[in-house]
Amino acid sequence: MPGADFEVRFASGERTRCLIRAGALGSLDELATEAGLSGKGALIADEGLLATRHGPVLLRYANTRLGRPIARPVSEGRKCVSEAESMCESLAERGLGRDGFVFAVGGGILTDLAGFAAAVYLRGIPWISVPTTLLAQVDAGLGGKTGANLRAGKNLIGAFHQPRAVICDPDALTTLPARELWSGLAEVVKCALLAPQEDAGGIPLLESCEQDLEGAAAGEPEPLAALVAACLRVKGRIVAADEREGGARAFLNLGHTVGHALEAATGYQRFTHGEAVALGLRAALRLSHGRKLLDVPSLQRALDLVARLKIGADRRLSADERGAALAALSRDKKARAGKVRFVLLAGLGGPRVEEASPDECARAVEASLS
Repeated sequence: MPGADFEVRFASGERTRCLIRAGALGSLDELATEAGLSGKGALIADEGLLATRHGPVLLRYANTRLGRPIARPVSEGRKCVSEAESMCESLAERGLGRDGFVFAVGGGILTDLAGFAAAVYLRGIPWISVPTTLLAQVDAGLGGKTGANLRAGKNLIGAFHQPRAVICDPDALTTLPARELWSGLAEVVKCALLAPQEDAGGIPLLESCEQDLEGAAAGEPEPLAALVAACLRVKGRIVAADEREGGARAFLNLGHTVGHALEAATGYQRFTHGEAVALGLRAALRLSHGRKLLDVPSLQRALDLVARLKIGADRRLSADERGAALAALSRDKKARAGKVRFVLLAGLGGPRVEEASPDECARAVEASLS
């Protein structure tokens, strides 16, 4: 099975090893040693993952320096400061010192929270991200963004804390439901539109998506491993150049401007994050074409691929929900001086950030739902 092993070097001097290897869940202790971590560790895991066939693999660490996994219930509603505090209390009970470290094993919510706990416990100890969903492997696992939600909004408290390593085991994806795989593939397609020529197992990433999308959605490990490796390289280059989101890192929000607005308008209950991004990609592509940045053949090629992403929710919005989506756009984190800013494509592989008028925002929401 294809794998990958490379390092992302940040301007700050931080380094993150990116490893895609089948069976890596069974080698975490050894991989921590390879990362230069010699103290006591703690393995914080999604309790749902422990109930799958991967559970026995993780429970075997009970007799190692990692100890029995610290199982945490995971949901968007529990992505809060009190949950990170509970994780820190568990680390203190384990007696982790400044030479200790944390493994975060689970989806993006778990890695965000456990990474945040590592960032604040003893004012910061090392951690290793072990994302076990496709969405987390290609997006949340790398880049050092950790945090929690506040009542005022998502991810409003947190820290940049780079993991020593991001370890992706393709076998972990085999127990995901189909909707979760499709959700992750939306982020893969996003990366393909940002960097269509990126190598994906000897094939350009965009072509690989066009050839293997349904196979990856079926959980076939080989196409999944190649796509994960390519997406990590794309994200790695961007975040290495812009660690703190001051410039090019915004490109990773392609499709997210309208996507986040649709999530907010429906109370984060109807769409998975990837489904919302898939709808947001339609909006960004149409807006790019409307501004004459994207020619018709490129537009059609991109829309054909995005149309293959399966949406498991009813995309029809009521008038109130459409209004709420437009209101949410104005609160987007990329907005400046009240102006909504979109990531657009000046040709496939040519991202740029531009301001959008209120009329364009309205048309973008409509385009996402068409």
